Amino acid sequence: MIQFEEKANDLIGKPYKAYGANCWDLVTDLVPEAPYIKASADSLKRSVETFKKELDINDLEEVQMLYNKDIVVMGRDDVYFHAGVYYNGGVIHASTDGVVYEPIGTIHRHYNCVKGFRV
Repeated sequence: MIQFEEKANDLIGKPYKAYGANCWDLVTDLVPEAPYIKASADSLKRSVETFKKELDINDLEEVQMLYNKDIVVMGRDDVYFHAGVYYNGGVIHASTDGVVYEPIGTIHRHYNCVKGFRV
């Protein structure tokens, strides 16, 4: 079984499943025990509505202090629409350029709403 660190390091810098995969697919690739969250890529509005509903119905423990493998949801103005996984002071997440690793400070500059969850 591939360890979390090995899988994370292998994904960073590579395209992420170009065929309809989304940020939550990356979360479940890295944290298999995370709940499955349906996502919609039809439109940003529909994606946001689906993401909020799915987050609300799943049993995720919100945490203030992040540890490796915690789920990080990101957004703006109390609207969460993106997710990644915390790892060694940063967040691994899927972007249009592929899988990226950004320090948590950079994440806070891009998104004014950031929450951590533990499965």
